[in-house]
Amino acid sequence: MKPTKWLNAYSEQQTCLYTLPSLLTLCDLKNDKYSKLIVVDIPKDFKGRAKLKVYKGTGMVSEQGLPGIPSSVKSFYIDEPEPKIPIIAVSIYSSVLFYRNLKPYYKFTLPEMTIEPLEIDVWRRLPIEKPSNQQSLIENLASIDASILTVQSQKLLNLPVEERDEYIKKYADTPLQRLSVITAMTSLQRTSSDSNPPSCLVLTTEHGEILMIDTHSFGIIYQARICPYETTPSLITASGQFDTDFRIVIASREGALYLLRKSWLEGREIIRIDEPAIGLVLLPVDQTIVAAGMTNTLTCYSKKGKKLWSVDLVEAPICMTPVHLPHLAMTLIAVALKGGLVQLYSQRMVVDEFRLENTVQAMIFGHLGQEEHCLSLVLEDGSLLVKILKRTANFEAADVLSGSKTNLSDTSLTKNPKLDIPKKSSIFVEQTIREKENAKAMYGNFQVELWRLRLTAAKATVEAISTSESTISGDSKHAPIKLAAEICGVGPQFRLFLTIENMSTTKPATFLTVLLHADKNHYQLPKAVANLPTLIPGIPMKIDFEVNAVLDPIDHLPPSDLTVEKAIVRIFILKKGNTKPLIAAVVTMPESEAPLDM
Repeated sequence: MKPTKWLNAYSEQQTCLYTLPSLLTLCDLKNDKYSKLIVVDIPKDFKGRAKLKVYKGTGMVSEQGLPGIPSSVKSFYIDEPEPKIPIIAVSIYSSVLFYRNLKPYYKFTLPEMTIEPLEIDVWRRLPIEKPSNQQSLIENLASIDASILTVQSQKLLNLPVEERDEYIKKYADTPLQRLSVITAMTSLQRTSSDSNPPSCLVLTTEHGEILMIDTHSFGIIYQARICPYETTPSLITASGQFDTDFRIVIASREGALYLLRKSWLEGREIIRIDEPAIGLVLLPVDQTIVAAGMTNTLTCYSKKGKKLWSVDLVEAPICMTPVHLPHLAMTLIAVALKGGLVQLYSQRMVVDEFRLENTVQAMIFGHLGQEEHCLSLVLEDGSLLVKILKRTANFEAADVLSGSKTNLSDTSLTKNPKLDIPKKSSIFVEQTIREKENAKAMYGNFQVELWRLRLTAAKATVEAISTSESTISGDSKHAPIKLAAEICGVGPQFRLFLTIENMSTTKPATFLTVLLHADKNHYQLPKAVANLPTLIPGIPMKIDFEVNAVLDPIDHLPPSDLTVEKAIVRIFILKKGNTKPLIAAVVTMPESEAPLDM
């Protein structure tokens, strides 16, 4: 049996907690170097009253009711002198409740949205109309899209006919108010100057907006949209600092991932996945995105949306959390699966796993009590477990469990053997002594070789200029010409764009011709020659050519003899009366894709 890397610190079966992965946080509430677990206990039928509970170990030390069912809980610090007391933010419907020292501190409400003029007119006329004439007004109200109606109008439309008159009288004098709903929340550091830097709060709304709240003035300091079209965010994660640069990754209920940076006012869709994500982590080192999908997959994407790797999970994932280990210079991904199995991934490799009696419904990793590396888990039966990572624990690729059934595509699980480093031999000792005795002569030889290398590089530079292998022509008899080339397209049809500029200050460039040359077995040039007009100094000229890649008509692949050395197009700029080109360039062609109409 393989030794475990975790210690069972606390276990309480009578807590009877029911929560969600976004409703856990850890913080040092009293600045006494003892972190506590903050969890929101919600009723299973979502009809009762949710409670904000504080646990010291597995013992509850504080409890207070909440006015609704929260969507997220976060703890952060504000810009204040020591000792710093953390703020707990709880997002409920359209508001964020801030608690300090477990007492209400501030309430932030989302800005009001525009109300349809027809809805305003209907509610203005409903209280003064007879019950027999109200039906036509309610039908006008029903003609408006339900997604842009206020909650007051939506409730009216859902009531039975006999109860509507009483409802209208009750809310006749209540002003209409249309607010969005907060769906996800996270925190973003403003600076990283100390151990507990001040942060700002990042909110996503049901209508696809992102808001950043200054936790000092509680005002909106940044606002953007997730994408140009309507989408509903479900998960959010962020990295960086607000004062310098940051990245925010959002997952939507429609199954897409979006990226937002500081200078953008609108996010960009980087990938559309096959299923909604249940967990999202932005790794801090390489800025890769790890998402757990509902179809039993764990997938990693680059920040540009390229799929780097994917792992098939043995069961459906329930929740996931990052496991930051600064002392090991690594960040693991903990994934809780249905049935009680918890796996820890380093990239695509399973480096540790353990099984519990029940399925984990929520978990969080961080500083708890006086221990730095604690994993707090809330199980499906309501029990609370706390595991402490051993100080001697070490996670390596060789720690992949032999009993795990996880499919690691194109991954080798073999352990690299250690290199046998020989002991210091007598020859090595003699060589060391010789280097010490002849240090001056050896340094002189090194300098000679270094200057010889520099001379060789200088000669190659002069030769390149003399043979026109440069972006600027070096012929002193004619105006210097600058050439820049860019290839666009995915194939098999490419477009070659050339920018030609006269770098002289007084002399025009006349009688110039552009000539393209490529291997006809690999590339076809419908137009290979173009005469240029007179180039005025300082005014660049742009010209484009069509380049068609030759593909096999059967499998639509490039020829087998196409190598990197042959996948080039040569560009020459000639002048009338000269046998030598003024300037020449070589463009390396990208690999061609198959045609879309195949």
